[in-house]
Amino acid sequence: MLFRSYIDSLSFKVNNQVVEVIYDSVNIDICKIILNQPLKPGDSINISTPFRVKIPSAKISRFGHIDNAYYITQWYPKPAVFDQYGWHAMPYLEQGEYYSEFGSFDVSITLPKNYVVGATGDLQNESELEWLNMKAENDKKSYAYTDDKSFPPSDTETKTLNYKQNNVHDFAWFADKRFHVLKGEVELPHTNKKITLWSMFTNTSASLWKHSLEYMHDAAYYYSLWIGDYPYNQITCIDGTSATGGGMEYPNITIINSSSDAYELETVIMHEIGHNWFYGILGSNERMHGWMDEGINTFYEQR
Repeated sequence: MLFRSYIDSLSFKVNNQVVEVIYDSVNIDICKIILNQPLKPGDSINISTPFRVKIPSAKISRFGHIDNAYYITQWYPKPAVFDQYGWHAMPYLEQGEYYSEFGSFDVSITLPKNYVVGATGDLQNESELEWLNMKAENDKKSYAYTDDKSFPPSDTETKTLNYKQNNVHDFAWFADKRFHVLKGEVELPHTNKKITLWSMFTNTSASLWKHSLEYMHDAAYYYSLWIGDYPYNQITCIDGTSATGGGMEYPNITIINSSSDAYELETVIMHEIGHNWFYGILGSNERMHGWMDEGINTFYEQR
């Protein structure tokens, strides 16, 4: 049987003790673990597992790759949400929305040195920040983008990047050796806190993306003005190709598919950044109440 993608090598432990794992009979990507001892209210446990993932084609999935470009989303074992209605164990669907638990992420990524990476969270590597700042300065000075869409060879030397973020419900990252980088800033209207904006794009739509910081600035400012200031330190928009429709949101970061003109690109960037509030900060159950996500967000996007 040909698998487009899969996750395997799972071996769950609770407090370093092996536990029983039962796989769902209908949805092969759902399992439950049986605790060796009951977990009492107020107590905590440590759940751990190794895992290995086969990355599919991004033409059939939100998670995947196109040649040497990587769009890494929904890539790790996720705990189901337990709320007043019980457990919400949801299978992965190509166009299905999510309901995820909030948490803190500390993620390290090792890859060839010449990859440009955009991710959820705050980058901890000062040397990488300096490199991104240098790329942004160079790309700001020159809009001489070309039609070259080819991938350069990967560096033989690698780098390990570390990202940290609290109080988000997911973690995504994107990597491409061809990315141009633009960097901007927005001052939030209520707290006057300054947020960093990163735009990462290829030559495919560079003539449109060279104005993307303006769209990102307006989205972050007006959503903050009308709903409440953005609570994180950075927003990143990625120019990419995947089976996501116009785009797909993740905490702090969004991937945008190809746009036919500037108005379409601005609209999609505005909409996807808006998802940081709906459902990002709100944390609603999108599969049960889609209007609380797409509906309210589209209202503010149009406003």
